[in-house]
Amino acid sequence: MKIVVIANKTNNLARARKKLLQEFIKKDYEVVCICPEKEYIEELQKIGVKTIKIQWNRISSGLFSNILYFKQLVKILKEEKPDIVFSYTAKPNIVGSISAKIAKVPRIYCMLTGLGYIYSTNKFKIKVIRFFCNRIYKIALKCCTKVIFQNKDDRDFFIKKKFVDEEKAYVVDGSGVDLEKFQFTKLPNEFNFLMISRLLDVKGVEEFCKAAEIVKSKFPNITFTLLGEIENSYRDVKIENIKKYQENNIINYEGYKEDVLPYLKNCMVFVLPSYLKEGIPRSVLEAMAIGRPIITTNVSGCKETVKEGINGYLVEPKNYIDLANKMEFMIENKDLLENMGKHSFEYVKERFDVNLINKKMLEIMDLF
Repeated sequence: MKIVVIANKTNNLARARKKLLQEFIKKDYEVVCICPEKEYIEELQKIGVKTIKIQWNRISSGLFSNILYFKQLVKILKEEKPDIVFSYTAKPNIVGSISAKIAKVPRIYCMLTGLGYIYSTNKFKIKVIRFFCNRIYKIALKCCTKVIFQNKDDRDFFIKKKFVDEEKAYVVDGSGVDLEKFQFTKLPNEFNFLMISRLLDVKGVEEFCKAAEIVKSKFPNITFTLLGEIENSYRDVKIENIKKYQENNIINYEGYKEDVLPYLKNCMVFVLPSYLKEGIPRSVLEAMAIGRPIITTNVSGCKETVKEGINGYLVEPKNYIDLANKMEFMIENKDLLENMGKHSFEYVKERFDVNLINKKMLEIMDLF
């Protein structure tokens, strides 16, 4: 029996899906991953995964690029003859599911890790893409045996839009977090707010910077750290805006970091002011796992991680004044944060442990 996994980034397979791939292997499935980059391939091969390199551009909306991706997938799937195809994120879900149907794969599962950028902004170009995406989603998801969502709001939205039938739509609580790697640690002595995110406008990067500027005017010794990669796409925050805040000593921007654990351990509060329609953001779960209070937005995916006033606070999306107020409250009530951090850890342990998520995934996919 063979499972083919289609993903948008190879490092995501190695980091976020490694334990799920190992569960497939434990069930005596041959696992094949279709990988868009060479990096991390050896890490996947070490756990017994076969890898196939594919040419594609995950952020391109160009017709030629997507036709090429589609043709490659159909060819690979016809050659591999898998029993199951599992995909996640938008383009692998859409193109992968249709390709798998054409290749006559018996069981096709896809996971929506949030509704993504095209459902989070109303820029003209994005509205045009969304118009076509709505129609092709209807076709793609009809090809699937089951469709897995990471929060109830996304599931309800797709059912309401009639993109997916209710009886084959399931929910799991995100991708989970590895509690063996991200272990509880005590809060540091110095107050530091941390944000880790791709530098997309909808991730609330500029809101973080603007809120930091307000807070620094009252509490100049507080540190604000930003980590994240630039994708060089129309979705990015302008890097010159980030540098402006850095030059004025408002934030410390340290670029992309492969290992974020030291930064998480060093922060007092983790912040993600995203208004992207997330699944459940992994960065927040990782911060919760090591015992950090959370400030995030009252939007689908993000709001699932916070018990208001217990392990953190929710703020209104795009509202940097609200964000600054919550930051100031935490600074002025530092004595509350230790308990908040403990509640974050307990909450992630009871609901978001990767082992719990993977167990439910196997049940949904009928891999007992």
